[in-house]
Amino acid sequence: MKRRTLLQWVGSAAAVLPFERIRLLAQPRDLAPEAVALLRDIAPTVLPSALGAARLAATVDAFVAWTRGYREGVPMTHGYGHPRLQRTGASPVPAYGLQLTALDRAARAKGAQWSALALETRRMLLDDAFSKAGVRNLPPRPSGQHVVADLMAFYFRSSDANDDCYNALINREVCRPIQVTTRRPDAKS
Repeated sequence: MKRRTLLQWVGSAAAVLPFERIRLLAQPRDLAPEAVALLRDIAPTVLPSALGAARLAATVDAFVAWTRGYREGVPMTHGYGHPRLQRTGASPVPAYGLQLTALDRAARAKGAQWSALALETRRMLLDDAFSKAGVRNLPPRPSGQHVVADLMAFYFRSSDANDDCYNALINREVCRPIQVTTRRPDAKS
């Protein structure tokens, strides 16, 4: 085989290989243990205190599991009047790690770890972080704009939050038979 033919073959093979997938696989897919610990510290600041420590931890665990299961390029349903099918974007996990590190640095600049700061100081730090990230409203689902806003959207847009709000087992996001929908929801215990 001539050298020119070999170089042409290598050049054409490089053009069709999925290098984009290799780059995506190199990105972190999981939040670091330190980031998860900080997210657990932040959760009582932004989620209802009525949940209690166990349910707060379970909500953070479910959010972390959601981040682990996130896949790029998955088709999403399109709403009425939107004929184009949209796909999920890149994984927000790398940005989440950076955002949590920035919150930790900001808390330490105030002289303490996150959980040791006064509630108003924590809220001020979150307000500043939301402003920098451009968060103006709670997204309808986690969007990757800011990790804390996404944690809030993960809980407040959930069936559990709906049940907590009405103190009834409505199970808004749970499939159920028609017979159940015609009677009043049971009280939540």
